[in-house]
Amino acid sequence: MAKYTFVVPIYNDGYLAAKFCEVFSQVMKSYLVCEDIADLVELIFVNDGSTDDSQERLTALSQSIRFVRIVEFSRNFGHHIAVTCGYGFARGDFVGLINVDMQDPPDQIPLLLDYLRNSDCDLVIGSRPARKDGFITKRSSRAFFATMNFLTNSRRPTNLAVLRVMTRRFVDTYNRFSEHRPYVNGIEEWLGFKAGYVAITHKPRATGKSSYTLFKKFRLAFDAILSFSDLPLKLTAGFGLLCSVVGFALCSYLIVARMLSSAFQPGFTATVSIVVFLGGVQILSIGLLSLYVGRILQEVQNRPRYVIKSTTNLSAPDR
Repeated sequence: MAKYTFVVPIYNDGYLAAKFCEVFSQVMKSYLVCEDIADLVELIFVNDGSTDDSQERLTALSQSIRFVRIVEFSRNFGHHIAVTCGYGFARGDFVGLINVDMQDPPDQIPLLLDYLRNSDCDLVIGSRPARKDGFITKRSSRAFFATMNFLTNSRRPTNLAVLRVMTRRFVDTYNRFSEHRPYVNGIEEWLGFKAGYVAITHKPRATGKSSYTLFKKFRLAFDAILSFSDLPLKLTAGFGLLCSVVGFALCSYLIVARMLSSAFQPGFTATVSIVVFLGGVQILSIGLLSLYVGRILQEVQNRPRYVIKSTTNLSAPDR
Protein backbone atom coordinates (compact mmCIF):
# COMPACT_ATOMS: atom_id res chain seq x y z
CA MET A 1 0.00 0.00 0.00
CA ALA A 2 1.19 3.53 -0.76
CA LYS A 3 2.73 5.60 2.00
CA TYR A 4 1.98 9.23 2.74
CA THR A 5 4.05 12.08 4.16
CA PHE A 6 2.67 15.45 5.20
CA VAL A 7 4.94 18.38 6.04
CA VAL A 8 3.75 20.92 8.62
CA PRO A 9 5.85 24.07 9.25
CA ILE A 10 5.64 25.36 12.82
CA TYR A 11 6.53 28.80 14.16
CA ASN A 12 5.19 29.66 17.61
CA ASP A 13 1.96 27.77 16.99
CA GLY A 14 2.77 24.41 18.53
CA TYR A 15 -0.26 24.85 20.79
CA LEU A 16 -2.38 23.94 17.76
CA ALA A 17 -0.54 20.70 17.03
CA ALA A 18 -2.45 18.37 19.39
CA LYS A 19 -5.86 19.21 17.94
CA PHE A 20 -4.43 19.11 14.44
CA CYS A 21 -3.01 15.61 14.98
CA GLU A 22 -6.34 14.39 16.33
CA VAL A 23 -8.27 15.64 13.29
CA PHE A 24 -5.57 14.56 10.83
CA SER A 25 -5.47 11.05 12.31
CA GLN A 26 -9.24 10.64 12.01
CA VAL A 27 -9.19 11.78 8.37
CA MET A 28 -6.37 9.48 7.34
CA LYS A 29 -7.83 6.49 9.20
CA SER A 30 -11.09 6.96 7.35
CA TYR A 31 -9.35 7.49 4.01
CA LEU A 32 -7.07 4.46 4.36
CA VAL A 33 -9.73 2.33 6.11
CA CYS A 34 -7.18 1.43 8.74
CA GLU A 35 -7.11 1.87 12.50
CA ASP A 36 -3.32 1.94 12.83
CA ILE A 37 -1.86 4.28 10.22
CA ALA A 38 1.61 4.59 11.76
CA ASP A 39 3.17 2.32 9.12
CA LEU A 40 1.50 4.17 6.25
CA VAL A 41 1.59 7.83 7.30
CA GLU A 42 4.21 10.18 8.64
CA LEU A 43 3.60 13.72 9.82
CA ILE A 44 6.76 15.85 9.77
CA PHE A 45 6.62 18.97 11.91
CA VAL A 46 9.41 21.41 11.04
CA ASN A 47 9.92 23.72 14.01
CA ASP A 48 11.26 26.88 12.40
CA GLY A 49 13.02 28.31 15.44
CA SER A 50 9.95 28.83 17.62
CA THR A 51 10.57 31.00 20.69
CA ASP A 52 7.70 29.60 22.75
CA ASP A 53 7.08 26.08 24.07
CA SER A 54 6.29 24.60 20.63
CA GLN A 55 9.21 22.16 20.73
CA GLU A 56 8.14 20.74 24.10
CA ARG A 57 4.59 20.29 22.87
CA LEU A 58 5.74 18.57 19.68
CA THR A 59 8.09 16.29 21.62
CA ALA A 60 5.23 15.21 23.87
CA LEU A 61 3.11 14.44 20.82
CA SER A 62 5.88 12.35 19.25
CA GLN A 63 5.98 10.19 22.37
CA SER A 64 2.28 9.36 22.18
CA ILE A 65 1.70 9.35 18.40
CA ARG A 66 3.94 7.03 16.41
CA PHE A 67 3.62 8.74 13.05
CA VAL A 68 4.77 12.17 14.33
CA ARG A 69 8.27 13.26 13.29
CA ILE A 70 10.05 16.47 14.30
CA VAL A 71 12.80 18.59 12.79
CA GLU A 72 13.97 21.47 14.99
CA PHE A 73 15.91 24.38 13.49
CA SER A 74 18.57 26.23 15.48
CA ARG A 75 16.80 29.53 14.66
CA ASN A 76 14.12 30.94 12.41
CA PHE A 77 15.03 30.42 8.74
CA GLY A 78 11.67 31.13 7.13
CA HIS A 79 8.53 29.28 6.05
CA HIS A 80 9.73 28.24 2.59
CA ILE A 81 13.04 26.96 3.99
CA ALA A 82 11.08 24.87 6.50
CA VAL A 83 8.91 23.44 3.72
CA THR A 84 11.98 22.60 1.64
CA CYS A 85 13.60 20.86 4.62
CA GLY A 86 10.46 18.81 5.21
CA TYR A 87 10.40 17.69 1.58
CA GLY A 88 14.00 16.55 1.96
CA PHE A 89 13.04 14.24 4.84
CA ALA A 90 9.77 13.00 3.29
CA ARG A 91 9.69 9.29 2.47
CA GLY A 92 6.12 8.82 1.27
CA ASP A 93 4.95 7.78 -2.17
CA PHE A 94 2.68 10.82 -1.92
CA VAL A 95 3.80 13.98 -0.15
CA GLY A 96 1.62 16.83 1.08
CA LEU A 97 1.94 20.26 2.64
CA ILE A 98 -0.54 21.65 5.15
CA ASN A 99 -0.61 24.32 7.86
CA VAL A 100 -1.30 23.52 11.49
CA ASP A 101 -3.94 26.25 11.85
CA MET A 102 -6.43 24.09 9.89
CA GLN A 103 -7.74 26.98 7.81
CA ASP A 104 -7.25 24.48 5.02
CA PRO A 105 -8.96 21.64 6.92
CA PRO A 106 -7.39 18.15 6.95
CA ASP A 107 -10.74 16.70 5.84
CA GLN A 108 -10.04 18.23 2.41
CA ILE A 109 -6.94 16.05 1.94
CA PRO A 110 -8.86 13.09 0.42
CA LEU A 111 -10.24 15.37 -2.31
CA LEU A 112 -6.72 16.26 -3.43
CA LEU A 113 -5.37 12.71 -3.11
CA ASP A 114 -8.22 11.26 -5.18
CA TYR A 115 -7.70 13.89 -7.86
CA LEU A 116 -3.96 13.16 -7.91
CA ARG A 117 -4.54 9.41 -8.20
CA ASN A 118 -7.13 9.69 -10.97
CA SER A 119 -5.32 12.22 -13.16
CA ASP A 120 -1.96 12.57 -14.88
CA CYS A 121 -0.96 15.45 -12.60
CA ASP A 122 2.10 15.35 -10.37
CA LEU A 123 0.93 18.25 -8.22
CA VAL A 124 -2.55 19.11 -6.95
CA ILE A 125 -3.16 22.37 -5.08
CA GLY A 126 -6.27 23.47 -3.24
CA SER A 127 -7.98 26.67 -4.33
CA ARG A 128 -10.16 28.86 -2.15
CA PRO A 129 -13.37 30.04 -3.85
CA ALA A 130 -14.47 31.65 -0.58
CA ARG A 131 -11.49 32.68 1.51
CA LYS A 132 -12.29 33.27 5.20
CA ASP A 133 -9.66 35.92 5.94
CA GLY A 134 -9.67 39.63 6.58
CA PHE A 135 -10.09 42.14 3.76
CA ILE A 136 -6.42 43.21 3.76
CA THR A 137 -5.15 39.62 3.83
CA LYS A 138 -7.35 38.58 0.92
CA ARG A 139 -6.55 41.62 -1.20
CA SER A 140 -2.80 41.53 -0.52
CA SER A 141 -2.63 37.81 -1.33
CA ARG A 142 -4.47 38.23 -4.63
CA ALA A 143 -2.35 41.25 -5.53
CA PHE A 144 0.84 39.30 -4.81
CA PHE A 145 -0.12 36.31 -6.97
CA ALA A 146 -1.36 38.59 -9.75
CA THR A 147 1.95 40.47 -9.68
CA MET A 148 3.95 37.25 -9.76
CA ASN A 149 1.87 35.99 -12.69
CA PHE A 150 2.63 39.21 -14.57
CA LEU A 151 6.36 39.17 -13.79
CA THR A 152 6.87 35.49 -14.55
CA ASN A 153 4.30 35.08 -17.34
CA SER A 154 2.43 32.51 -15.24
CA ARG A 155 -1.29 31.74 -15.36
CA ARG A 156 -1.77 30.24 -11.92
CA PRO A 157 -4.99 31.04 -10.03
CA THR A 158 -4.68 33.88 -7.52
CA ASN A 159 -6.68 32.12 -4.79
CA LEU A 160 -4.35 29.18 -4.09
CA ALA A 161 -4.31 27.48 -0.70
CA VAL A 162 -1.30 26.15 1.20
CA LEU A 163 -2.74 22.63 1.11
CA ARG A 164 -1.27 20.56 -1.72
CA VAL A 165 -0.25 16.98 -2.52
CA MET A 166 2.34 15.70 -4.98
CA THR A 167 3.89 12.55 -6.35
CA ARG A 168 7.20 11.06 -5.33
CA ARG A 169 8.62 12.01 -8.72
CA PHE A 170 7.72 15.63 -8.18
CA VAL A 171 9.30 15.80 -4.72
CA ASP A 172 12.50 14.06 -5.84
CA THR A 173 12.86 16.63 -8.62
CA TYR A 174 12.11 19.52 -6.26
CA ASN A 175 14.78 18.26 -3.87
CA ARG A 176 17.43 18.71 -6.56
CA PHE A 177 17.15 22.49 -6.12
CA SER A 178 19.80 24.08 -3.92
CA GLU A 179 18.65 27.70 -3.84
CA HIS A 180 19.36 29.46 -0.56
CA ARG A 181 16.17 31.54 -0.69
CA PRO A 182 13.65 29.15 -2.24
CA TYR A 183 10.19 30.28 -3.23
CA VAL A 184 8.06 27.13 -3.24
CA ASN A 185 5.34 28.32 -5.62
CA GLY A 186 7.90 29.58 -8.10
CA ILE A 187 9.87 26.32 -8.11
CA GLU A 188 6.66 24.34 -8.54
CA GLU A 189 5.79 26.42 -11.59
CA TRP A 190 9.32 26.29 -13.01
CA LEU A 191 9.49 22.49 -12.83
CA GLY A 192 6.85 22.24 -15.53
CA PHE A 193 5.02 19.18 -14.19
CA LYS A 194 1.31 19.20 -14.83
CA ALA A 195 -0.62 20.74 -11.95
CA GLY A 196 -4.28 20.42 -11.01
CA TYR A 197 -6.45 22.64 -8.83
CA VAL A 198 -9.28 21.50 -6.59
CA ALA A 199 -11.73 23.83 -4.86
CA ILE A 200 -11.62 23.28 -1.10
CA THR A 201 -13.40 24.67 1.93
CA HIS A 202 -11.50 27.41 3.70
CA LYS A 203 -12.19 28.20 7.34
CA PRO A 204 -11.34 31.15 9.58
CA ARG A 205 -8.53 30.64 12.06
CA ALA A 206 -10.13 29.34 15.24
CA THR A 207 -7.36 30.11 17.74
CA GLY A 208 -4.46 32.51 17.94
CA LYS A 209 -3.01 34.82 15.32
CA SER A 210 -0.91 34.07 12.26
CA SER A 211 2.82 34.79 12.59
CA TYR A 212 2.89 35.74 8.90
CA THR A 213 2.88 39.51 9.40
CA LEU A 214 2.40 42.05 6.62
CA PHE A 215 6.13 42.82 6.74
CA LYS A 216 6.97 39.14 6.22
CA LYS A 217 4.58 38.99 3.29
CA PHE A 218 6.28 41.98 1.65
CA ARG A 219 9.69 40.41 2.22
CA LEU A 220 8.47 37.16 0.68
CA ALA A 221 7.17 39.11 -2.30
CA PHE A 222 10.56 40.73 -2.86
CA ASP A 223 12.36 37.39 -2.49
CA ALA A 224 10.00 35.76 -4.97
CA ILE A 225 10.43 38.54 -7.52
CA LEU A 226 14.23 38.51 -7.23
CA SER A 227 14.32 34.71 -7.54
CA PHE A 228 12.05 34.25 -10.53
CA SER A 229 11.97 37.41 -12.60
CA ASP A 230 14.46 39.80 -14.19
CA LEU A 231 11.60 41.94 -15.47
CA PRO A 232 12.31 44.72 -12.90
CA LEU A 233 15.78 45.09 -14.41
CA LYS A 234 14.31 45.25 -17.90
CA LEU A 235 11.74 47.82 -16.83
CA THR A 236 14.45 49.89 -15.17
CA ALA A 237 16.57 49.75 -18.33
CA GLY A 238 13.53 50.79 -20.38
CA PHE A 239 12.80 53.65 -18.02
CA GLY A 240 16.44 54.76 -18.25
CA LEU A 241 16.17 54.75 -22.02
CA LEU A 242 12.98 56.82 -21.82
CA CYS A 243 14.69 59.36 -19.56
CA SER A 244 17.60 59.58 -22.01
CA VAL A 245 15.21 60.25 -24.91
CA VAL A 246 13.33 62.89 -22.91
CA GLY A 247 16.62 64.47 -21.82
CA PHE A 248 17.92 64.59 -25.37
CA ALA A 249 14.67 66.16 -26.56
CA LEU A 250 14.78 68.74 -23.78
CA CYS A 251 18.39 69.65 -24.58
CA SER A 252 17.52 70.04 -28.25
CA TYR A 253 14.63 72.30 -27.34
CA LEU A 254 16.82 74.50 -25.12
CA ILE A 255 19.48 74.84 -27.84
CA VAL A 256 16.93 75.79 -30.47
CA ALA A 257 15.18 78.18 -28.10
CA ARG A 258 18.49 79.85 -27.22
CA MET A 259 19.36 80.27 -30.89
CA LEU A 260 15.99 81.78 -31.78
CA SER A 261 15.60 84.09 -28.80
CA SER A 262 18.34 86.20 -27.30
CA ALA A 263 16.13 86.95 -24.32
CA PHE A 264 15.76 83.26 -23.42
CA GLN A 265 16.67 82.55 -19.77
CA PRO A 266 16.78 78.88 -18.62
CA GLY A 267 14.87 78.32 -15.40
CA PHE A 268 16.82 77.41 -12.27
CA THR A 269 13.88 75.44 -10.84
CA ALA A 270 13.56 73.28 -13.95
CA THR A 271 17.28 72.53 -13.89
CA VAL A 272 17.29 71.50 -10.24
CA SER A 273 14.14 69.39 -10.73
CA ILE A 274 15.68 67.52 -13.64
CA VAL A 275 18.94 66.89 -11.74
CA VAL A 276 17.08 65.62 -8.65
CA PHE A 277 14.77 63.44 -10.73
CA LEU A 278 17.58 61.81 -12.71
CA GLY A 279 19.64 61.39 -9.52
CA GLY A 280 16.74 59.54 -7.92
CA VAL A 281 16.36 57.31 -10.96
CA GLN A 282 20.07 56.46 -10.85
CA ILE A 283 20.00 55.64 -7.13
CA LEU A 284 16.88 53.51 -7.60
CA SER A 285 18.51 51.64 -10.48
CA ILE A 286 21.71 51.02 -8.53
CA GLY A 287 19.70 49.84 -5.51
CA LEU A 288 17.67 47.41 -7.60
CA LEU A 289 20.80 46.06 -9.22
CA SER A 290 22.40 45.69 -5.78
CA LEU A 291 19.53 43.46 -4.65
CA TYR A 292 20.25 41.05 -7.50
CA VAL A 293 24.00 41.19 -6.81
CA GLY A 294 23.30 40.47 -3.14
CA ARG A 295 21.30 37.41 -4.13
CA ILE A 296 24.24 36.23 -6.25
CA LEU A 297 26.55 36.70 -3.24
CA GLN A 298 24.32 34.49 -1.08
CA GLU A 299 24.43 31.71 -3.66
CA VAL A 300 28.20 31.99 -4.13
CA GLN A 301 28.85 31.85 -0.38
CA ASN A 302 27.10 28.46 -0.40
CA ARG A 303 26.26 28.48 3.28
CA PRO A 304 23.82 25.85 4.60
CA ARG A 305 20.22 26.80 3.92
CA TYR A 306 19.28 25.81 7.46
CA VAL A 307 20.83 24.36 10.60
CA ILE A 308 19.08 21.45 12.28
CA LYS A 309 19.29 21.46 16.05
CA SER A 310 17.61 18.10 16.58
CA THR A 311 15.36 15.50 14.97
CA THR A 312 12.85 13.09 16.49
CA ASN A 313 11.80 9.77 14.92
CA LEU A 314 13.67 10.67 11.72
CA SER A 315 16.67 9.39 9.84
CA ALA A 316 18.86 11.63 7.68
CA PRO A 317 17.58 12.26 4.14
CA ASP A 318 19.25 10.43 1.27
CA ARG A 319 20.72 13.54 -0.29
